[in-house]
Amino acid sequence: GAPLMSAADPMPTEPFQLSAILTGHEQDVRSVGPFADDQVITGSRDATVRVWKVDSESADGASATCTHTLSGHTHFVGAVGITAAGEALSGSNDKHIIIWNTEAAAPAHVLQGHTEPVTCVRVSPSSGQLFSASWDKTARVWDLGSASCVAVLKGHEAALWAVQPLGEEAASDRCLTGGGDRTIKLWAGETCERTYEGHSDVVRDLALLPGAGFLSCSNDATVRMWELGGECLRVLQASETFLYSVSVLPGGEWLTCSEDRTVRVWAGGSDDCVQSITHPATVWDCAPLPNGDIVAGCADGRAYLWTRAAGRAAPQALQAGFKDEVAAVAMPAQQVEGMVGDLDVSQLASEEALAQPGEREGQHKIVKDEGGTPMLYTWSMAKGTWEKIGEVTGSSGGTSLGKRMHGGKEYDYLFDIDINGSMLKLPFNRGDDPWWAAQQFLWKNDIDQAFLDQVANFVITNTPGNQVSSGPRNADPFTSGGSYRPAANGAGSSGANGGNADPFTSGGAYRPGAAPEGVPSCGGSSAPQDPWMRGAYTTAQGAAAAAAA
Repeated sequence: GAPLMSAADPMPTEPFQLSAILTGHEQDVRSVGPFADDQVITGSRDATVRVWKVDSESADGASATCTHTLSGHTHFVGAVGITAAGEALSGSNDKHIIIWNTEAAAPAHVLQGHTEPVTCVRVSPSSGQLFSASWDKTARVWDLGSASCVAVLKGHEAALWAVQPLGEEAASDRCLTGGGDRTIKLWAGETCERTYEGHSDVVRDLALLPGAGFLSCSNDATVRMWELGGECLRVLQASETFLYSVSVLPGGEWLTCSEDRTVRVWAGGSDDCVQSITHPATVWDCAPLPNGDIVAGCADGRAYLWTRAAGRAAPQALQAGFKDEVAAVAMPAQQVEGMVGDLDVSQLASEEALAQPGEREGQHKIVKDEGGTPMLYTWSMAKGTWEKIGEVTGSSGGTSLGKRMHGGKEYDYLFDIDINGSMLKLPFNRGDDPWWAAQQFLWKNDIDQAFLDQVANFVITNTPGNQVSSGPRNADPFTSGGSYRPAANGAGSSGANGGNADPFTSGGAYRPGAAPEGVPSCGGSSAPQDPWMRGAYTTAQGAAAAAAA
């Protein structure tokens, strides 16, 4: 077969097929990208970075082998990249950026300066400088030769999620930033030259569009095309849920991934969806490779390679197994395109409705199977068939699915809790202790301690499969219902400091400076919530006093 990193294959009309599955991370793959030669780099919630060798010469399509596992971060890795010298780099919830000696699998430099999680790292192709974005509302520019910060970009009013150097030869310090204040800013050095407004929610990612300007994607489910002069040229409704990544394929097509488990390829010159690829779980990041293939990082702990080259396609057995896995995953009705309210199964058509062709790529249709179970299908233009995505569940279990923003940050779950007729929001992350989350909820809202069991059990009921992470935690020894339950080693634990709060979706789960190292501060308070220091709260008055402290 052709080498993986050859020139882009001239087959833009061919559908992408599964090429290889990268299995090895213990938790969500949060960031992906091309690496040197025929390699791919991934960063994960398990606090590691992995480099993968892709062998496209094998007899049965491409295969991928992990050649390096880079361990050095103490919290989740949400951003990865490659330096001009070909070394791996990564940004983490531990506030640090690591430049790796990849062959030695050891840090060469640790860049310190950000005061909150690092969400994006990108290298300028013209200057070789590193640009980073962080929840501390700043972007930083780093000289990698001296491993020092040369500029701090201050001006955003909320957490930053994306930075994109323009890579201009004449003005190599110009870059774009986007974040939680819903704006994008253009910088020359430390000076903000322009602010772009239009998105109605958090700006998640930015990508250069050669010859035109740039693209942005947002939690508002749109991709916007901008000219650098400030005008928004196009708005593409690319999903019904959060968009996490946008990029441009070598042939000019646009690439997005989203909360609804899809990677989508867009025509670029129009609003047509060329292909919609459903995965077994949320797709956190996707990136084009130099040869036109795609790598996608998924919440199931794996990364997936997709190709248009027949010689790099996976064996049929692997492709069939992947389809079965996708179809086995239930999907909440609230995440299905166009669904409003709970699902009324009695109004659904039978499987005979699948005889009617779809009208566009990625179109959804819900039908009842023989047993009366609602099943979601998606239309494949390339194959001319409806492909099963999986069972549709009608109830959200009290969660706000798809839109889980609270206090300007994101959570895995956002529950509506009814306390004496008042609906209050309780944010929760996978790996958190339900009892501790419930206790903080009572503190924050000045609620009687008697509600603790009721709130904690509600959370437990509505987070099936949640494993409480091991490691230091500030659970309450008096009222947390025996919550000192170390999780088994493996997928349930991550990072040296333990605690499985997600740097991107756990608003405030880890606030450097607010709590001692290794003691995450959760919920809405900025002070460490240490029950030993705050006193044993055994009465409503005590809880109220603790909440006010």
